[in-house]
Amino acid sequence: MFRKLRLSYFSLYNANYTTRVAVDPILKENFDSKVFKPRKHPGTTRIKIAAIPPDIQKAIKIVLDDGGAKAMHEDSVQLNNYIRSRQLPPEEGDIDIKAQKIHDRISKKVYADVTDELDEDQAKMYKEKLQNKVFNALKKSVYRWANISYDKSTCLQYLMSRAALEYAVLIRVLDEIKRFHPDYKPRSFFDFGSGVGTGTWAVNQLWPKAIYEYFCVDTSASMHDLARLILCQGKDNVEMPLKAYFQRQFLPASTELQYSIVLSAYSLFEMPSMQARLETIQKLWNKTEDYLVIIEHGSNAGFKIVNEAREFVLNLPKDSKSGSGYAFSPCPNDNVCPRYMEQETPCNFLMKYESLPYVGKADIHADLFSYVILKKGSRPEDDPKWPRIVRAPIVRSGHTICRLCTAQGELKEVIFSKGKYDATTYRCARSSNWGDLLPVK
Repeated sequence: MFRKLRLSYFSLYNANYTTRVAVDPILKENFDSKVFKPRKHPGTTRIKIAAIPPDIQKAIKIVLDDGGAKAMHEDSVQLNNYIRSRQLPPEEGDIDIKAQKIHDRISKKVYADVTDELDEDQAKMYKEKLQNKVFNALKKSVYRWANISYDKSTCLQYLMSRAALEYAVLIRVLDEIKRFHPDYKPRSFFDFGSGVGTGTWAVNQLWPKAIYEYFCVDTSASMHDLARLILCQGKDNVEMPLKAYFQRQFLPASTELQYSIVLSAYSLFEMPSMQARLETIQKLWNKTEDYLVIIEHGSNAGFKIVNEAREFVLNLPKDSKSGSGYAFSPCPNDNVCPRYMEQETPCNFLMKYESLPYVGKADIHADLFSYVILKKGSRPEDDPKWPRIVRAPIVRSGHTICRLCTAQGELKEVIFSKGKYDATTYRCARSSNWGDLLPVK
């Protein structure tokens, strides 16, 4: 039984025991001269655990104390659980199909005991009975999606339960840009669904004093007020430290202005349909000068949204007005996502973060997220296209098993053993973690 389960598990990953890889030849000399060490190879994710900067934490404490947030702790936990478990809104066509299937299944039971022809009154009675059963069954099986209304108290609950998590994920994802383009300095930042301002905190941490314009869009006026208050050290009488800081409740109609980095983090769940999501992605891509960053929960639903955005942008015509692009991260290719095509599990990653020390002491937590960074232009010819580790490596005595998404758009499972690989390749694999790039060819 165990053997069958084990084989079934490995078969998910196109396990290829004859696949041979080696450290990228371009890096070999650097490894030999010890410029790079396998434990800190160039594909390693630099940010393992993240915490909100101390000045922002201090401002948050002032805001939460003034808002009487301690009494809302339980509500904040419930809000976070609800947000993490949300599903996508059902599409109209999907509901019709489901209703028809339920109708066909129930009608057989309702009319199963009817052998004679029904008179008019009987037919009407059975029809009403059938409609009621179908309606009741449909209510139970269709997800009841709704927008979250963020008033002042809900915003404070969101700040308590979500800010530390979202900031950590943002700093991890945006560091991908800084890590591989260390000389890049964004001049402007556009945040769709800006919430309490975590996106602004993250870009200021990574590129201090580089950004000259911030444009934040959120439908909740209370969110805007809270985000501004935190930037002003939690006090109403302090001047806004960011001069060109703009807040709007809706996406601007103009498509002329573009921004260095455009971000949508945990926001596309608020769109009522796939059409609305894709229309929003098109508008955000139009506003992108360099990078469009999409982040969602690491659930199946969150990954579906991220993959929608990825496929939509990568399939835009090269001569389109908004311009073409490629998958900068996490994908080493622009093919259809193999995880989406072949498996029912999402492409997600794990991020550890330090909770706010507001209710109890700060503690280390972890959460899953899905993301894609899309870059304007064509993939450079010198892009190394190193494979991405898409699940936690299995480390055993004498060998390590890595699950990789490759430049060919395939999922591969490679067993790195001491006997079959050189020391550098083996140690790089053994030192790598979930989400790292493995610098091999």
